[in-house]
Amino acid sequence: MNLEKLKDHLRSEEGYSDMVYLDTRGFQTIGIGHLVKPSDNFIQGKRYSRKVIEKVFDYDVKICVQDAYNLCKDLDINEEAILIVAHMCFQLGRTKTAKFKKMFEALAKKDYITAGFEMEDSLWAKKHTPARAMRLSEQMKKLT
Repeated sequence: MNLEKLKDHLRSEEGYSDMVYLDTRGFQTIGIGHLVKPSDNFIQGKRYSRKVIEKVFDYDVKICVQDAYNLCKDLDINEEAILIVAHMCFQLGRTKTAKFKKMFEALAKKDYITAGFEMEDSLWAKKHTPARAMRLSEQMKKLT
């Protein structure tokens, strides 16, 4: 998997903040789309160094890639499709990404077009972040 490509995509979608902020759904977030958990100990109003932000981002990317490979472990699919699933895991988490059952059924058949349409048939695409979901679903549909 091209990790730098994934990181570039995520940076583009998520933006960057060296302080805790509320994301589009009202969740505390920092850095490059990192959902703040109580165990993180980030302090509201404090600025964090790029080194700290990049360390957290690298860890988050590692987790989303592991999650994507685990979700796709029984599928013989295009690496780009796994990259898209990793992107979904980064944004939605493994548990919510795993709920895209029909997308995974289509991926099992290497039917990337149907997989893309199944990505669109979700609250993620219809309500939460429709533009982002559509960009990823269109990427999925272009795979062969």
